[in-house]
Amino acid sequence: MFLTHVNRWVVVIMAFGLVTLEGAEAAGSDPHVRPAYCAGSWYSADAKALTEFIDGLLDKAPRPSISDRPLAVISPHAGYRYSAPIAAEGYRWLRGHSYKRVIVMAFSHRAASAYEGIDVPRDLTAYKTPLGEVPVDREVCDALLANPIFVSRPEIDGGEHSLELQVPFLQRTLSDFKLVPLLVGRASTEDYAKAAQAILPWIDDETLLVASSDFTHYGRRFAYEPFKDDIPNKLRALGHRAAEPILNCDFDGFVAHLEKTNDTICGRGPIRLLLRILSMQGGAKGTLAGFDTSGQQTGDWKNSVTYESIVFTRPHGTLNEQEQETLLTLARQTVTARLKGEERSDVDAATLPSNLRADGACFVTLENRGQLRGCIGNMTASGPLYESVIRNAINACEDPRFVHNPVTAAELDELHVEISYLTPMIELTDTDEIIVGRDGLMISRGFRRGVLLPQVAARRGWTREQFLEQTCHKAGLPPDTWKKSGTKIYSFRAEVFGEPEPRAKTSAEED
Repeated sequence: MFLTHVNRWVVVIMAFGLVTLEGAEAAGSDPHVRPAYCAGSWYSADAKALTEFIDGLLDKAPRPSISDRPLAVISPHAGYRYSAPIAAEGYRWLRGHSYKRVIVMAFSHRAASAYEGIDVPRDLTAYKTPLGEVPVDREVCDALLANPIFVSRPEIDGGEHSLELQVPFLQRTLSDFKLVPLLVGRASTEDYAKAAQAILPWIDDETLLVASSDFTHYGRRFAYEPFKDDIPNKLRALGHRAAEPILNCDFDGFVAHLEKTNDTICGRGPIRLLLRILSMQGGAKGTLAGFDTSGQQTGDWKNSVTYESIVFTRPHGTLNEQEQETLLTLARQTVTARLKGEERSDVDAATLPSNLRADGACFVTLENRGQLRGCIGNMTASGPLYESVIRNAINACEDPRFVHNPVTAAELDELHVEISYLTPMIELTDTDEIIVGRDGLMISRGFRRGVLLPQVAARRGWTREQFLEQTCHKAGLPPDTWKKSGTKIYSFRAEVFGEPEPRAKTSAEED
């Protein structure tokens, strides 16, 4: 029976980890290399057999529905007999892409509730599997350990499988990458935001994020039986309800799902950290790449574990890269002319793409080394988009909040220009529809109105409620005004794009 099998593996791993550690020390193995504790139990210890097994699953996995470069993957971690086919359906998306760094967020099954923060190895230089050694990115690990949210407790990793089982799949789909292994322990909502802030500077186009998690653990063995009839269909429905906020990159929605259903998703910590990171980057598009249950595999529905693979890619905007560059050039030329007191060259609208000549609303933001120097925009379209960019670029140079310290021509070389192209506003009746990282807000009551762009909440790691409170504050209203009858709440989305900016964002006030 499946769960007897799972239970036996838990016992084996707990004992096997201790035996392996002692054996490694006795044999004089390098203490800086993390051994493959689970090889020979959770997956094959034979390199050839393991290679053929993983490659075979990857070859059989469906081709990705889109060719976009993956930003992140959520992958299961049960014994390969059960979870590997679904893991392969997610990892199949990595073929043809390369990454120099992979940040894997997992957890300790035995000690996840016994420590606070996120475990980072202090002394490891490599992570070993039967397929070879993967170097640990010591630069990143050491930098994270300087932050109090991150801890190093080697004892919690002995025999742990949630991270190790991801590594052979990475070895068969990628090459020449370094690993950042993280084990997520107890963390508050604020902790996830702080941890994400610390990780964000290390994420670039050559960095992949992986969150390790199985989904619903159903049955008496797991003390979770929310239903006792039509189990296959209800487990599938529950799995899809759990996936919905994840696919939308909705941190608050995923937390709400856990609180409402008590869903026994073991890697909830890694998933929350991943969603917070992605939302602070402006969100992502999630795609369900694979779904199965152990009950479906074994025919035993008394106890069953759900496995899902989810792949995240960058969402597509209305404007293509060339159109964005054209608008940024217009904004830069306008700002330069305004600050130098020169006449701006006329724009030949006939040469512009139709998207830029169509009506559009936008904000133009100016920053100097992360410090806000001006941000002005219009919430509703009042003419062609390119004209809105020019007009708001001029007004951003004269933002009334900086009347005593206006932006000057001396700052031109250090100014960073960012444009937020807005969708039409929608009045909300249910604030649960707000997704931090995707939506901007406007709250109005009486003659007061406050607006915050999506990136304001995203970069600060706010929860939905904090976002609402801060928008009220922006309007000069008490923070709980959003709850009161008569207050109007509008949401909108924004395509945010800016000039290349190597420096990190700060928590400076933004609009």
